[in-house]
Amino acid sequence: MKVLILYGIGLGVVDVRSIKKVREQYKKVLVFISRPPFGKAKEMLEELKGYIEINVTSNFYKEARKKFKEIENAELRDLGDFGERAMMRDPC
Repeated sequence: MKVLILYGIGLGVVDVRSIKKVREQYKKVLVFISRPPFGKAKEMLEELKGYIEINVTSNFYKEARKKFKEIENAELRDLGDFGERAMMRDPC
């Protein structure tokens, strides 16, 4: 199974819901963000402990890209183009 690596400014409720939907397709999810999750998103992440790893860093894209190169079977995606958030941004 693949490892999913996501990167973006922040992680919200919509993102956590999207991660839950694709849970069976990936062995683990690594998230690189510039702000720590808070509120309802933080509560929802408790259910995914052990499956998801949150990394808070100022240069999230660089760190995600570095990790992507280290892991052999991985997929790199922008949080803005992932799951429900991507559908909300769709102009059609």
